[in-house]
Amino acid sequence: MQYRHAGPADRTALDAVLVSAPGRPTLPVRLTVELLGRARSHLDRPGLTVWDPCCGAGVTLAVLGLLAPGITALVGTDVDPGPLDLARRNLGLLSPGGLAARADELDALSARHGKPAYAEAARHARTLVPAGCPPWTVEVADALDRDRTRAAVGERRPDVVLADLPHGRQTSWAPTTAGAGPEAFLSAVGSVLDPGAVVVAVDRGRTLPVPAGVRPLERLRVGHRAAVLLRAGDLHRSPSGAGAHSRA
Repeated sequence: MQYRHAGPADRTALDAVLVSAPGRPTLPVRLTVELLGRARSHLDRPGLTVWDPCCGAGVTLAVLGLLAPGITALVGTDVDPGPLDLARRNLGLLSPGGLAARADELDALSARHGKPAYAEAARHARTLVPAGCPPWTVEVADALDRDRTRAAVGERRPDVVLADLPHGRQTSWAPTTAGAGPEAFLSAVGSVLDPGAVVVAVDRGRTLPVPAGVRPLERLRVGHRAAVLLRAGDLHRSPSGAGAHSRA
C-alpha cells in the first residue's frame, strides 16, 4: 500500500507514551493516521466524529486525537470492560496537562527501573503538541447489539468508524455469539450510522469478508493485514441475514 496521508516520520516514541493492554494488538501509528486520511477523502466535512467500536485500550482513538487535525469528537466502545480504564488514561492525554502528567510518570519509571527508553518517551511527551483537544467518551457496548451501540453513540452521529477487528491472544469473536464475525460486525455497525459515513475495518490475513452485495470504496493490503473502506449506506442496502459474503 502506498501511504498518501501519513509521512514516514519515526513514531516509535509515541508508542511508548501510550499505554497498551498486554495481549491486545494495536494498529501501527502510521497506518492509523493513513486510514483516517483515506476515510476523510471520501467525505466532504470540515470536522469528523470518529467511533472505534472495538476500542480496547483506546490507542487508535488517542493516536488520532494527538496527530490528526479536524477531529471534533471521539467515541470508544468495547464489549469487554477490562481495558477501558486504560482507554480513559490514553484519551486523558488529550486533556490539558495530560501529556505533562504522563511525562512525569515515565520519568519516574525511568528512575525506578533504570531504562533510558522511558526517559526518551517522557521527552517526546513533553514536546508533543496535540492536533486538537476533542471531547471523548468511552463506554461498554457490544458492537453486534444495535440498540446498545445506538445508546452509547447517542447524538454524536459518527462520520468515520475505524476498527481493528478482534484477533490475538486476548481478543477474538466469541464462539457462543450466533453470527459473530466480520460481516455481522460491519452490518451491525453500519446500521447505526448515517448513510454517508465511512466504515474502515482492519483484520489479520489476506482477505476481509464483507456483507453480500456491498462494493468497498477501497481495499488495501498492509503486510499481514487487510483493510476495507465501506460506505454505511451500502451496508444499509446489503441483504440481511443472507450469510453470503464477498472478500476484500
